[in-house]
Amino acid sequence: MMTFRLGSLLVTLSAAALLVACSDAPQEKYQTVTLNGKVRMIAGPMPSGKLHFRLYNLWYLEGELRHPLEEIEDFESDTAEFTHTFEYPLHKGTGLAVHAWLDTDGDGIFCTPDARIDPAGLTTMDETPSGEIDITITLSDNCRAAGFFYPPKRQ
Repeated sequence: MMTFRLGSLLVTLSAAALLVACSDAPQEKYQTVTLNGKVRMIAGPMPSGKLHFRLYNLWYLEGELRHPLEEIEDFESDTAEFTHTFEYPLHKGTGLAVHAWLDTDGDGIFCTPDARIDPAGLTTMDETPSGEIDITITLSDNCRAAGFFYPPKRQ
């Protein structure tokens, strides 16, 4: 009976040591960032409707696993000028991308097969954000997700 308990304890300790050794995850580190922003249309006045925003790490991970646009969080605004504070995940990547779209038809859905009238736009910054940032997002294309705008098309 004593041998069984000692064996179980050794297996448990070995498994725990293996998990610790294999978990090479970076330590989570966040930085508070405040966005002061303005949304505008590429031409003409801003139609009425709720603005929806999605924040991304511009680049996520490193090496072969590196890819653009890893979501951080979403928020909304009833006005074209907004302020939003969030926790930027320093351990996940670099840069910042902010995608915005205007819900012109009031259905709360970013475009449908029948209604493709929600204008969208994206603004990016290569450096890691900190403190307060002023941004302007121009809504230039209807029904375009963040991946349409970034990374830029190669010439």
